[in-house]
Amino acid sequence: MSTQVAPGPPSVDLRWEVVQRVAHSASFHRSPRLRELLVYICERSLQNRVDELREQAIGCAVFGRKVDYNPGEDNIVRVEVRQLRKRLEEYFANEGKDEPYLILIPKGAYVPVFEPRDNGLKIVPTSVPEPLPVRQQNVFRSRWFWVQTGAIVLLAGVCVWLWTSNRKVERRLADVTRRIPQRSALWPLLFNEGQETFVVCADSTLVVAEWMLHRSISLDEYLARESGSLNNSPADLKSLADSLAYNRQRWQFTDITDARLVQKLHRLNADHWDKVSVHSARTTKIQDFKSGNSILLGSKRSNLWNMLFEPMMNFHFDYDEQNRNALVRNLKPRPNEQAVYSSARPGESGESYSIVALVPNLRHSGNVLIIAGTTAESTEAAGEFIMNSDSSSALINDLMKRYGNRIPYFEVLLRSRTLSGIAKNAEIVADRILPDELPRN
Repeated sequence: MSTQVAPGPPSVDLRWEVVQRVAHSASFHRSPRLRELLVYICERSLQNRVDELREQAIGCAVFGRKVDYNPGEDNIVRVEVRQLRKRLEEYFANEGKDEPYLILIPKGAYVPVFEPRDNGLKIVPTSVPEPLPVRQQNVFRSRWFWVQTGAIVLLAGVCVWLWTSNRKVERRLADVTRRIPQRSALWPLLFNEGQETFVVCADSTLVVAEWMLHRSISLDEYLARESGSLNNSPADLKSLADSLAYNRQRWQFTDITDARLVQKLHRLNADHWDKVSVHSARTTKIQDFKSGNSILLGSKRSNLWNMLFEPMMNFHFDYDEQNRNALVRNLKPRPNEQAVYSSARPGESGESYSIVALVPNLRHSGNVLIIAGTTAESTEAAGEFIMNSDSSSALINDLMKRYGNRIPYFEVLLRSRTLSGIAKNAEIVADRILPDELPRN
């Protein structure tokens, strides 16, 4: 009886040996997702299985997306392949400068190209021209003098123009630099060269669904609805899932306040934005919180992924269905603290509350920043607080002073004054240091 073995890349193929060296290099040591992506596309290419190197197929095989996911809504493959191209360029320019092959991924495609590298120099013989007669040499020298003089005058004019233009550019750069906000010690924990960062915006249709159901939706129900497995779900959720207000294919909304916060995050961390992927809560998967860093915008009323990290926190969001307003519960009140902080209803004047928390990801291999408020406006106020060095510097400096110049995992309860639906001037009400190891850099 013969046993058939699934075909693999030939062990003697020098190209596959290059792939293995690249995958195990220092450049890919802290990027397991990029390493898996590289091996996957190179293996399929060397096996002539290029039909599997489509965006949707890669998303399912490498990033755990479902077979029916929409690449137009979830651009994870394009983001990762773009990052892979840069990482390969770095490798072959440094560690792999002596490799016999270059691995290239043409833009707009996912099929790698193995280009032989020629390190030799080719010497092309040249002929020596016969000397010109003396008279022709004198004419040539005279013309060459005027050519040189004209070139010098022209270059002098160009230098003056460049100097003037450079001064103008310097003044503009100085103005721009003055407008760029300062980046506190918190942000390198979330945006850095060694890890990817996922920004997860709130799902506005979740708020609509909970309002129509007159109850909160659990994370299990949310995941069941996303996967289409609602057989064991309550009848009210099944009915709502069939309506336009809660249909995934037709409704993909987030709040404008989240869009403004993403813009501010980009302004603060533009140098690392090539490693950032922005998602809606509806297209996010639980595996996205198992590696790398994440930023969650919105409370569990609009972003249920907060519930993954709520057990390690002291301040919990809740919602009063009867009075139609959100609140924050303080599980272990300290002296002069309240057990419950109730917020004004959306659009009304009063007080609103928000939380900024730094917690570890699900595998404790990266960090998660939660920016969440009882209303969308208070979420924005919390984001402005932590992103503005003037307002957050006292908090960050105090944390670093107490923990050996490093920031621990923490959570802060903020209060904002709300006037006609606009929340401003967030101030600290209470804070907690979370009992865990220090965040990874």
